Amino acid sequence: MSDSTEPITFDATAAAELEQAAYAMAAEAGAAILDTLGQEIVVSYKDEASGDRAPTNPVSDADKAVEAMIEERIRTLFPDHAFLGEETVDSFDSAAEFTWAVDPIDGTQNFVNGIPFYSSSIGVLQNGVPVAGAVWGASTHTLHPGVYHAHRGGSLRFDGESLDTDGRATDGRLRRIVAVPMGNHGRAAKWDYRSLGSTALEGALVAAGVLAAARNPDPHVWDVAATAVLVPASGREIWTRGKNGWEPLDRFDLDNLAKWRQLVLVADPSTVEELKR
Repeated sequence: MSDSTEPITFDATAAAELEQAAYAMAAEAGAAILDTLGQEIVVSYKDEASGDRAPTNPVSDADKAVEAMIEERIRTLFPDHAFLGEETVDSFDSAAEFTWAVDPIDGTQNFVNGIPFYSSSIGVLQNGVPVAGAVWGASTHTLHPGVYHAHRGGSLRFDGESLDTDGRATDGRLRRIVAVPMGNHGRAAKWDYRSLGSTALEGALVAAGVLAAARNPDPHVWDVAATAVLVPASGREIWTRGKNGWEPLDRFDLDNLAKWRQLVLVADPSTVEELKR
């Protein structure tokens, strides 16, 4: 979160238009990802082996191709906007008013191993404030791929339609699911926990009322920029823990955007305090 104390201002009409653009790009990214199924993909690793541990941070040729496609769309439609992509972070210019933070395939480890839980995440920031976002998910509450999307001040939508975010109706359910990475600590005993592997899709499923909460100790901005729009649009909360303790995640620090990494928690207002541990 930024240290700025200036009030958050944004153009609601412009934010709605950016949402539609992000939605269209996310749908196109999802279609491109689905086209790779059944084809051979080429995988390399951003980290190196260490002792008995194999590399853990893969990138595929599909990641690079999808990111290049999204970047081309953004630069064509919004030539004065900045682009911050996971695979091209070194070329980011933070001087623009608007920044698109993109993770072409969030959950690459799942993707390259054929596990159908991954996403493509597109978030739009205005002077560091999340104003529009879209997350295409390979797995959604409908059991089909689709796009969760919203703009600041608007409601959560799924594939262009308003979404009921109450989640699945149940009778007698005592425990709900919280998504946390392996090795994460401070777990309350009342929840069941899963390590799912796609921060953006986990956040979208919290917004949709599927997951009770999700927590990640050190995501990048491209992992959570879209989530920071979807979650408030559903009436849920997104928090980060930085040098000043827990704060709502309503703004990113532009001076440190490319290197931003902080603990992030998304949850229903009635349960968020229990998970701030």
